[in-house]
Order: sequence, then structure tokens, then C-alpha cells
Amino acid sequence: MDINFISKWVSFGFFCVSAILHFYFFYIESFLYQKSDGYKYFKVAPQDHKATRVWAFNQGIYNFFLALQMSIGLVFVRLGEQKTAGLLVGLSGLTMIGAGIALYFSAKHLRQAAFVQMIPPALGFLFLSMHAIR
Repeated sequence: MDINFISKWVSFGFFCVSAILHFYFFYIESFLYQKSDGYKYFKVAPQDHKATRVWAFNQGIYNFFLALQMSIGLVFVRLGEQKTAGLLVGLSGLTMIGAGIALYFSAKHLRQAAFVQMIPPALGFLFLSMHAIR
């Protein structure tokens, strides 16, 4: 099997994982965190939960649109629309990585979550670059 073909679809898979994770983050932040015991999901003190619920909801909506943008970009990949796909996947993937870096440096207790957020799109770009170089 052609390495170019493999790297193309491995990158596609990592970008799919990125979208799925961000839809999951949307669910956690916009629904689960809104419950009375939602503070447990982000290691927030119970007394701070009520004050941070609106921020978590807003962050969830942001993650929803980021995942939607990635998903639409992946549809354009399948349609062979390289410029549109590159714009949507590239912008959403770089945003996911940037947000993960920001989380890593701003909240030591959430560094594992930062890696979960940024590693799949970073691997997607790595394998995509292997495909693009050929």
C-alpha cells in the first residue's frame, strides 16, 4: 500500500478524533457542568461552581462550533475540495492546538486535558505534512 495514501487517511482519522473530542467537550461543558455536581468535571471548588457555570457553557458552545468547523472541513476533504478543506481543517486544528497550549500553561491541574485537546490535531498535521511533502 502507498505510504502517501496511508498518511493521508491517518491524518484524516486524527482530525476526526479532534472533532469528536470537541463535540464531547461541548457536551461536558454545556450540559454536564451545568448540573449541581458539575464542578467535579473540572476540579473546581464546589463554592466556585455557580459562578463559573456560565463561562463553562460559553466555552462549550465555542467547542461545538470548533468541532462543527472541523467536521465540515472533513466533508470537503471527502468531496475533494482541497482549498476549502484546508482552510477549515487548518484553522480549526490550529485553534485546537493553540487552545491546548493556553490551557497547558494557564492551569497546571488541567495539563492532561490540554494534551487530550492538542495532540490529535497535532498528529493530524504531522501525517498531513507527510502526505503533502510527497
